[in-house]
Order: sequence, then structure tokens, then C-alpha cells
Amino acid sequence: MAYAYRLDDPQTAYIRLSRADIAGERLRCFLVLDKVTHPLGRAVLRQDTLILADDLCEVERIILRARNRQVFVLLRDEAGTMPEHAEVLLFHHSFFAPFFDYARAVPDTRSYARPGLLACFTHAYDDNKMLRFWEAHYSRFVPHCQLYVLDHGSPVSPRAVLHPETNVVPLPRGAVDHANMARFCGSFQRFLLSQFRWVLHSDADELLVYEYGAEGLLGMLGEESCQGILAPRQAFEVLHDPAVEAPLHPGESVSAQRRHLLPAGALYHKPMLASVPVSWLQGFHLAFEEHEVRLEPALWLLHLQAADLELLREKNRKWNALPLTDQDRSICPQSRPVEAAALEQWFAEKLRGEDLASVPEQLRGLF
Repeated sequence: MAYAYRLDDPQTAYIRLSRADIAGERLRCFLVLDKVTHPLGRAVLRQDTLILADDLCEVERIILRARNRQVFVLLRDEAGTMPEHAEVLLFHHSFFAPFFDYARAVPDTRSYARPGLLACFTHAYDDNKMLRFWEAHYSRFVPHCQLYVLDHGSPVSPRAVLHPETNVVPLPRGAVDHANMARFCGSFQRFLLSQFRWVLHSDADELLVYEYGAEGLLGMLGEESCQGILAPRQAFEVLHDPAVEAPLHPGESVSAQRRHLLPAGALYHKPMLASVPVSWLQGFHLAFEEHEVRLEPALWLLHLQAADLELLREKNRKWNALPLTDQDRSICPQSRPVEAAALEQWFAEKLRGEDLASVPEQLRGLF
């Protein structure tokens, strides 16, 4: 029987095995749940103890899937020089102590009928042009007083361009750190969940669309059976055709100004709409609470990053000039194209691509 525990560092986990004579040339460590093996990333075996780099909470995410089912630890030598070794895995209280959150335990929020159905929020830095599209879109879902913009130290406050009742929360400017911003937005989402049954988070250039319109979405969210974290099953980039389409004009429907879409890839099926706390990873593409995430077929994510060539060029120039923390530089360094010729060539290639699609008729007028 193996035991998992922690010492002082919450990002390091330990598993003590029942024997200290295991040796192999290329040992790999797995957790097993219902006969399915889940590989653990960085693991070192020292005598009878596995030392795990658990900064992405791989172990905890498997535990959440397990609920009341048994988890096993498995050691396998990829070189085939030793037989597999498996043990039942139990957990010491020290394993969970760093993550206990009293805000989620006391008081019992289930006893309080939250008065609001939905709040929407975003975070932005010096992106006032795109924020006008964000505000125009999400004000279809909720009144302006239920929209929140976290302004990360913009030189010109979004307050200057947004509706007077849209909430602008000023934050001090610091170096770019996606992990820090994900944690902050997770805390802000919990704050909003104290008064709203659902909270929608998106980047300033992301528009979440429901096939049956704003009223249809609010109706679905108002159903008692609708709970958890929703992600869009459909995700597309809105693509500018500079040869025939004018620059985006704020105040007008984007779908009336653009014709082309590109598949955005699996990372844009983002956990955006939630009735429970969400702990996002960098970039908000994934959440640690993956067991709560459900793809909603009628939800679409429309990403506006490439919806206007000049806005993209301006955004890339800003990103390239921003200071990054060492951690952020190691994970997502910024080197974005700003030369007009390079961007024009990129747009031309995408417009000739086989995966180019048209905006579906059922979405016309919805964004």
C-alpha cells in the first residue's frame, strides 16, 4: 500500500511505496483509475519514495475523477527490464492541506439564493477598440451594470469609451504573467459567483454565441438542471479579407462586416461559462476542474484576433513591447509579426486555405 503526502512545497508531491528495491532503466509513473493509466509527468524515484513535480495538479485532477473509486500507483520500466509494480494509493491529510479553501466551505452558499442570473467579465490592457465590440456583444445578454472589465493599467482607461454603467475595475500595471492573471480572474469569478448563478469570462476579442440567441441562452442557464462549466463545441477565427472588406466599424454587427471563418483548434473549446468556481490555466484554455466541463453543442466561440488586419498589427506591436516575467517568458514568449508584408501574406494564405468557411446563416446577426 502506497501513501501520498506533501511537505512544505505545494507544487511537489511524494508517494511512499511499500518497497525500496524497485529499479529500472527508464521508469515511468502512472496513476490507474478503472484500468485506465494516467501518466504522471516529472517523477523521480529515490529508494522507496516517488518525488512528483505536481505544479499542474495532475494527481488532484485524477482524484476528482475518481470520486469514491480506488486509485492505484503503477511503475513501469519502458526498457522492459523489470515487471510492472502496482499498489493501492492512499492519501495523508498533508497532501490536500495546501489547497483547502475556506471561501468554498464557509458559509454554505447553497443556502443563499443568488439574485443575479449572469455576469460577464474580461481582462484587458490597452485594447479599447476591441473592448467596444466586447461590450456591444455581451450587453445583448445582460444589462451594462452586469458587465465587468478588469483594466490592467491601460494608458487610456476603458472608462473613456465604454457605457457609463459598464464596470471598469482598475488594476496596477505589472509585467505580463499569464499564470498570475489566471489566478486573479479565478478569484474575481468566485467573487461574482457570490451574487450571480452564472459567470461568463472571455478575452476581449472573444465573442461567445448561442445558436438560439441571447434569450435562448438565458433560458437554458435559468433551468435548475443546468449546472457546471460549459465550453463551446464550435470554435472559429473570424478572418478579415482586406482586399474587399473595410476595417471593422465599432457599433455594427461583426457578422455583417465579415464573411469568412477558420477553425480555431481544440484549445479554443474554452471553459468560459460556469456556475461553479473555475481554476484556469495560462491563457484560459483549460481548467483544473476538467471533470466539470461539458461541451455545449449550441455554443460557438468567435475569436476576433484576425478579424481586422490593422488591429492585429497594432496588437502584435503592443505585445512585443511588453515586459514579461521570467516564468511567462519561459512558457509563452512573445514574438509576433508586425511587418505589413508578412501579415498580408499570412491573410492571403489563410484566405486560400482548404479549411476556409463562411459564417453560418444561423449565426448572422448574433455577433
